[in-house]
Amino acid sequence: MVRKIKVTPGIGTISLLIQHSELFIHDVYINKPQLILVQNGSLSINYQEQQVTLQSGEMLVLNSGQTLSLTHHLSDNGPFSCAIMAWDHQLLTDAGLHAFGFSPPLISVENLQVIPHIPGAFKQSFTDTHSAILWHHGLPAPITRHRMIEQLLWLSQLGVRYSLRHPETVTEQVRELLINNLHKSFTAAEVAENLMMNEVMLRRRLAAENCVLRNLMIDVRMTHALRLLQCTDLAISHIAHQVGYESGSRFAERFRKRFGFAPTAIRGHLRPLSAQTQGTTEEL
Repeated sequence: MVRKIKVTPGIGTISLLIQHSELFIHDVYINKPQLILVQNGSLSINYQEQQVTLQSGEMLVLNSGQTLSLTHHLSDNGPFSCAIMAWDHQLLTDAGLHAFGFSPPLISVENLQVIPHIPGAFKQSFTDTHSAILWHHGLPAPITRHRMIEQLLWLSQLGVRYSLRHPETVTEQVRELLINNLHKSFTAAEVAENLMMNEVMLRRRLAAENCVLRNLMIDVRMTHALRLLQCTDLAISHIAHQVGYESGSRFAERFRKRFGFAPTAIRGHLRPLSAQTQGTTEEL
């Protein structure tokens, strides 16, 4: 089994997450609405002083704009794994979707919701769609869009829809800016300019929300690195470079400080192979 991510801009992201160690991962920001199918092991999620645990074969509707703490539990059959489908907000806000009945009385999921009884046809549709998008090279974007919308229609048949959230706090706005431009290294002045305020005002507004810009920038990078460790088999040195660190040791130090464990822990302390021989992140 190979970790992999497939990104289709404006539509969404499909990924296969595999983790070889049972780790408590605190305060992970969810930036896209997701549908998760646990394939092996179990997943515990802590949010708002509550805990939800999903077993193998169960599905979870997870909304964006929230911060959760997660524990991926291994099974006797091997590492934890789950299939993830995440929708870009652009697709969810497409006016054309309203023609399919995406309106009340459907239940809007603000945070998360476990699907207790999954129709076999729905699970098969999700599995087929996830596999087709992730592994079939050259799948046209309109077909990808159609198949991901099909999963939203299945959710609507179960009376569920995502509650679309827009960033409300300055912290959320900055985080969204950074997440959507991971290739760019922003200065504080550039962040302020994008939010149409001056740098002094930006820092004051963030301070009022108990946030420091530098720490937020680091958190976005480390969270992205975590995702790459879980959902690709890229070498750790390559991941370090992708999140802006020339020094692998410096990256490992920063990652450990953020999460409390080394990057290698995700993969069970296995020696990472080179990026050329491992799974990669693809973009259509």
